[in-house]
Amino acid sequence: MESIATKVAVLMAVKNGATYLPEQLDSILHQKQCLVSLIVSDDFSADSSTEYLQKYSADKSNITLLPNTLSFGSAAKNFYRLILDAEIDDFDYIAFADQDDIWCPDKLIRHIQLAREHNADGVSSNVIAFWPDGREKLLDKAQPQRELDFLFESAGPGCTFLMTPWLINKLREHLLDENSPAKEATLHDWLTYAVCRANGRKWIIDSVPSVKYRQHQTNVVGANVGITAKWTRLQKLKQRWYRDEVIKITKVCYKISAHSELGQLIKLLENKNIISQLQLLCYIPKVRRKLSDRFLLAGAILTSLF
Repeated sequence: MESIATKVAVLMAVKNGATYLPEQLDSILHQKQCLVSLIVSDDFSADSSTEYLQKYSADKSNITLLPNTLSFGSAAKNFYRLILDAEIDDFDYIAFADQDDIWCPDKLIRHIQLAREHNADGVSSNVIAFWPDGREKLLDKAQPQRELDFLFESAGPGCTFLMTPWLINKLREHLLDENSPAKEATLHDWLTYAVCRANGRKWIIDSVPSVKYRQHQTNVVGANVGITAKWTRLQKLKQRWYRDEVIKITKVCYKISAHSELGQLIKLLENKNIISQLQLLCYIPKVRRKLSDRFLLAGAILTSLF
């Protein structure tokens, strides 16, 4: 008897992506050994994205274009709309997709197998960043997870994420909760990883790259490679962006997790004085997966950049 193919809903946020959509759509819809349905939210693109998607999907029953409602203004809010509005009840897994990457042909089936093998509610992976001039670089996000890393970083680029319906429904609960800062989180992938881990569920970070991660001027985050990228992130530190995001994520997780340290951590993050900064240093071993990131965070705390 033939086994029934795994059904995956791929949630794609689009904004002015006409240049990249043909290659990305092809890589998603030709995934091996699973049934893919693509659900797209286009944030009032000013280029030909809307027209291309309408034409491309006209004869394809496995592509759904959500109707335009209001402008979201950011990729995260577009993904939050997808999480809230996409019909996922009939699917085994849900994936996020950016408009401009290229998926490896076995991306989904490999992650499905990992999720089943480890009884995980989330899977992500390393990626290969690539640039218009032909350069490529492995972005390694697969260091061992730390006790509280989900409060301070994502599990990698959201374009690699595969999740269970349980996790998507948990995200919906937080996004619909008027008293939760979840919907104000700037990065949907970080929030997703945090909600999973705070609930005590398992997340797997695969060392095998699953996506070619396109780099260009309009990346929301992109690869932290080169002087310009590092300068941009330094400015975000100085403007308190990172600390504010950590506070939002920690507050979301505080409502979920029984972890005894989260309440104290929120107090330290909200009261930036010498004592609280020194106390924050005690958390360094728990909150970043990469050793070099732990050193950088310690330096940022000591110099009040964080």
